[in-house]
Amino acid sequence: MLKSLQVLYIEDEDNIRELMYEVLHQEFKRFETAADALEGLEKFEKKEFDIVITDIEMPRIDGLELAKKIRERSRDIPILLLTAYSEKERLINAIKIGVNRYLIKPFGPQKLLEEVCDIAKERCKQIVPLSDGLTYNYETKEVIHSQASETLTKKEARFFEYLLQNSHRVVTVEELKKILWSEKEFSEDALRALVKRVRRKSSKSLIKNYPRIGYKIILS
Repeated sequence: MLKSLQVLYIEDEDNIRELMYEVLHQEFKRFETAADALEGLEKFEKKEFDIVITDIEMPRIDGLELAKKIRERSRDIPILLLTAYSEKERLINAIKIGVNRYLIKPFGPQKLLEEVCDIAKERCKQIVPLSDGLTYNYETKEVIHSQASETLTKKEARFFEYLLQNSHRVVTVEELKKILWSEKEFSEDALRALVKRVRRKSSKSLIKNYPRIGYKIILS
């Protein structure tokens, strides 16, 4: 699992950054480092990463400000904040910004590796690969394209997730009627309109229609 990850590690203390790189870089597909937040942001904008690990106390801009800038560019990428502080106020601010986890200093490479493993496991549960280079985020209800994402409405997400959970078979119209509509509200036109919206937000080839039977999601 780790061998598939591209990690950006940002730490302004040279000896710590170099130690972490020396011990950990072979564990991942790619493990890049940056000496401060601005260098880290520049690398983040130029290359693709799966996880960002950043110290909180750095010159020029700190880790919280960096996390905020990363969140403006990506709502999805996990952020692990490294801090020597345990004050509740700073950690609450980190959560508000969208930091996924924090790790209190001091710690060794093995502890950092364990945290990254936990993040990767959580991400694997939340992020589902689709076809056509798309992924789906169960937590945010987003269909993620290479450079953008589309958020599904509550009903669209229920429809889409039911197809995912039953991807081995055709989901019948009757099932969808019971799950998504009451008897009075349902119409085949409404179902077709729902499917059309989901296809527009994902891919036309992702959901196959079986006339008078139902729908099936195509994952490969």
